[in-house]
Amino acid sequence: MLLENNAYPTDVRVRQEAESLVAAGHRVRVVAPRERGQARRETVTGVKVRRFRLPQGSGGASFVLEYLVAALVLHGAALRALARGADVVHLHNPPDVLFAAGALARLAGRRVVFDHHDLFPELVAEKLGARALVRLARAGERATFAVANVVLAANESHAQIARERGRKDPAAVHVVRNGPPAATLVDAPATRPGALDDPRLVYVGALSTQDGVEALAEILGLLVGEHGLAGARLDVVGDGDARAALEAGLRRHGVGDHASFAGWVDPAQVAGHVRAADICVDPARATALNTRSTMVKIAEYMAAGKPVVAGDLLETQRTIGDAGVLVRDSRPTAMAAAIAALAGDGARRAQLGGRALERARGLTWEHSETALLRAYDLL
Repeated sequence: MLLENNAYPTDVRVRQEAESLVAAGHRVRVVAPRERGQARRETVTGVKVRRFRLPQGSGGASFVLEYLVAALVLHGAALRALARGADVVHLHNPPDVLFAAGALARLAGRRVVFDHHDLFPELVAEKLGARALVRLARAGERATFAVANVVLAANESHAQIARERGRKDPAAVHVVRNGPPAATLVDAPATRPGALDDPRLVYVGALSTQDGVEALAEILGLLVGEHGLAGARLDVVGDGDARAALEAGLRRHGVGDHASFAGWVDPAQVAGHVRAADICVDPARATALNTRSTMVKIAEYMAAGKPVVAGDLLETQRTIGDAGVLVRDSRPTAMAAAIAALAGDGARRAQLGGRALERARGLTWEHSETALLRAYDLL
């Protein structure tokens, strides 16, 4: 498994897939970036992991440099793995620059899996905006689809793109959704009763500009000021290139002391942060990227039996159904108003938490694991 954009085992999707494959009898090696404090090599729950350093920085130039360095390292890792007899090269995106490794595997008579996490052309458009780079990203996406024997799509929107934009045979495309393990689901929702003037909010996930996290600062400021929820607090679990902007925004809106940052935590600790919350939030805007993306955090919120306030995005709708409050207006004022209304209605919070937990039972990783193993059986 070749992974560029997240560390291992921080990336929940990759960790769950790798561990499921090991449990099914496969031998799995993951090559991924190295975070501070991580070993260069180790075995994690039966998965052999080799890590490499990426250059640090922010802005478009750093974005491109990171991908170039990762492409060199990961292609070298693919060559070594093929020389040692690897049967399958499993490409995780973004970026879609690993098609050469896939082509080498195909030439060697091996199999290639394209694990389609994100829409790379839309991601490049969102982060960089340069048309020439977007065209290159589309070419990389087409090439990656072309070398894949099997595509693992994170949701139905991605599956549609694989069939249409990637011209893949529908039989080669398998939807493997992100979902929490069944063991992490709570037995019953825990809801504080009545109207709350001190709602505890939680946001889980990457702090990136495309996720709209900077809006959390204005939302919290509006809750404390305009809506009179003086005790409102925000727990941020995750990290990323937009953290500094979010922290600055919190100070600017006078609510810096109303927020705490846990950073990246062990995956087993995420559930504890979510269960301590009254309301879970996702401020992602309706962009071409976000609308067709499944946010892992939404299912994690639901597994804890918590009410959710999120942007009204297509794949978020498909995940949450009627178990959350979806805000069509992407302005922070609209989301703050929705959160304030929910904070004032204990019965509504309990109702949504119950619906969320019930719906989460059908979205656990065990359902996705079946689709993953079926795809591997076809190889």
